[in-house]
Amino acid sequence: FLNLHTHSPMTLLRGYKDDLELHPWLQEIWKVEAKLKDKHFYIGAKFACLEMIKSGISCFLDMYFGMGSIFRAVVEAGIRGFLGEALMDFKEEGRTEEEIKKAEKFADFCIKAGNPLIKPVIAPHSIYTCSPSLLLRAKEIAREKGLLFTLHLSETRKEVFDCYKEHKKKPVNYLKDLNLLDEKFIAFHCVWLTREEISILAKSDAKAVHCPISNMKLATGGVFPFREMKESNILIGLGTDGACSNNSLNILEEMKVACLLQKWFRWNASEISAQEALDLVTINGAKILGINSGSIEEGKDADLVFLNKEHFSMLPSQNLVSNLVFSCSREAISDLMVRGRFVMRDRKVLSMDEEKTKEEFKKALEE
Repeated sequence: FLNLHTHSPMTLLRGYKDDLELHPWLQEIWKVEAKLKDKHFYIGAKFACLEMIKSGISCFLDMYFGMGSIFRAVVEAGIRGFLGEALMDFKEEGRTEEEIKKAEKFADFCIKAGNPLIKPVIAPHSIYTCSPSLLLRAKEIAREKGLLFTLHLSETRKEVFDCYKEHKKKPVNYLKDLNLLDEKFIAFHCVWLTREEISILAKSDAKAVHCPISNMKLATGGVFPFREMKESNILIGLGTDGACSNNSLNILEEMKVACLLQKWFRWNASEISAQEALDLVTINGAKILGINSGSIEEGKDADLVFLNKEHFSMLPSQNLVSNLVFSCSREAISDLMVRGRFVMRDRKVLSMDEEKTKEEFKKALEE
């Protein structure tokens, strides 16, 4: 399974500032994030990797601060990571250059490290936290180095209205006019898009990532336009978002909710099938990230999740895909292999000491 959107160190903030909508929630979260140090980024990310391994996730796309520390955690965990330093200048003159240097420094470090499981991405936060200059400079770096470019997009109605007020354009039109959209552009959330914007994304070959639980928890109001995206042949992935706005990194749960939300919203029980939901976290995710994985075929990397078919949540076994999406428990996941190497056997994580990791996490939480 591939988790295409999260903020891994936010495991430290699980349960913190629940019951707030996105923008007031962000104001509270940014205050505490400003106090985090490298050791917190490291242990928060390591704990996230532990949870993701237990959830059968072999690869994740991350955006956060302190990426050097997160890189270290992912190396130790032995799973795939597409890692992007979160860039935000809040449209303040003087901060743009600092953010660009941060992005370049991590990208160069990651490339030089040469770890086949870890790739850098360029990750400006959003159109409301980044100046046009920062977005343009960030895209230059992405194109120069051939990297993926990720962005939170049209997550709330406020974001759309504010963009129109400031630029007299809808968010996707704004990004198009900045020449940011292409096949390496990955947009997270996308719950307040018009048909015109979806058409623009499709023509540019941009990709989209659906995060239903986070959107519902933060009461963003819009619903991901799965039908329109699918009809436009936009490649769609699935992400949990961070453990502060979800509050878990359980991709099985995310598949189920993605299905239920679309069926409920469209008044159509066949709107999205279990197989389509499974494709979002397997073959689609691999295609979006450009890795030779996502399906069991000769010549592909052996990124494999093993399930106990006798677990109560997988019985009866008359429709295994349906069970996987609608009833499967994380406890039914027995083993995880990443590029041919087991990182978990019989629910025991081999790449890290679980108890030690938990103790380090508790200490970091107290700090």
